[in-house]
Amino acid sequence: MADSLPRVHDHDSADGLVSVEDARERVLSSISPLSPLALPLTDAYGCVAAEDMVASISLPEFASSGMDGFAVRAADVADASPEHPAELKIVGRAMIGHRPDATVGGGEAVQIATGAPIPAGADCVVPVENSRVHNETVQLFEAASEGRHVRPAGEDVKEGSVLVEGGKRLGPPELGLLANAGHGTPLVHPRPRVVVLSTGDELIAPTEHPDFGQVRDSNAYTLFGALREAGAMPVLAGIVRDDVDSLKDTVLDYLVQADAFVSSGGVSVGERDVVKAAFFQRGDVSFYKVAMQPGMPQGFGHIEGKPYFGLPGNPVSVFVSFELFVRPALLKMMGRSQVSRPEITARLTQDVTGPKGKMQYARVVVARGSDGWKATPTGARGSNLISTVSRANGLAMIPPGVELAPEGSQVRVMLFRAAED
Repeated sequence: MADSLPRVHDHDSADGLVSVEDARERVLSSISPLSPLALPLTDAYGCVAAEDMVASISLPEFASSGMDGFAVRAADVADASPEHPAELKIVGRAMIGHRPDATVGGGEAVQIATGAPIPAGADCVVPVENSRVHNETVQLFEAASEGRHVRPAGEDVKEGSVLVEGGKRLGPPELGLLANAGHGTPLVHPRPRVVVLSTGDELIAPTEHPDFGQVRDSNAYTLFGALREAGAMPVLAGIVRDDVDSLKDTVLDYLVQADAFVSSGGVSVGERDVVKAAFFQRGDVSFYKVAMQPGMPQGFGHIEGKPYFGLPGNPVSVFVSFELFVRPALLKMMGRSQVSRPEITARLTQDVTGPKGKMQYARVVVARGSDGWKATPTGARGSNLISTVSRANGLAMIPPGVELAPEGSQVRVMLFRAAED
């Protein structure tokens, strides 16, 4: 008789669940960088170089002046001083963007602008402040050694040297360097185009007024921001009702333009979980439970070779799941070698309780105090409380087996925003 009684499920237990580490490995082991593309510099910003980019020229390409003044021979001004100025004949000018209109011989000078090419025959520059012009001659009151105020050719980059190593992310300095070297379309791993779907009959657009029981779709916009912050290109596919065929049709409609899919909702154990129903029979999408709170139900696989991430429906679960699984995978697709968020150790300012068998990700705000980093919880642990994420800058990781992390204890915190000093 007792065997027929229903078993009470312990939601705090990790029995039969996949560890966070194993779930993350499942995802990352099946992700490869996107095939390289030659992109214009403006589109390549933030992308990872797919190969070493080598300088075909030296930079700068010509010697130029570091000062407004006069290009001369050092030997002609070796003894110049205010008391005994060197007097030289002005034979021409050197302007920015033009070839000098004269060469410099003994006893001669060429008036030169900052950045202008050094004329042949000159080996130094005397600043204009230390000169006085009279008709076609100039008096120079400062001695200058060879190379003084001259920017030599190849001073910055030598021909044949590596400008940007393969695997490096292109930031503002790299874009400027590549532009200067004539690399207008570098070969990079492109940003993935990620289609975002929200599932649920209860969902409406943020601009609509909900009837009783309806909920404005927040997950799509959380994911939009998270994808943009990670460097991906989000494509919002809208709300998909709890209908298997509608979900399949929407996914197929976006297959051509998608590099990956992320959906929220429909991966739990309810009878209307549309994502699970739509793809459960396909061998390339798996659904499993991870020993974590929030975000236990997860789905992951490939649809026609495109990664598909099926996330839970609760807003905090969506955010935490993205940080743990989706973001690292997208960074790997972009060719990034470092895919994890930075972590610090901080001291809790309040008690934090959690499920005894699962890894808990508590939302905290981290700030530096006089005795080190401190982490303050931003609210209750409910996975529906999205405001607790908006007030936080990190996720305190309370490991399995710790049901109570007391005030004053040290915890590891994964930062998703800059901590406050």
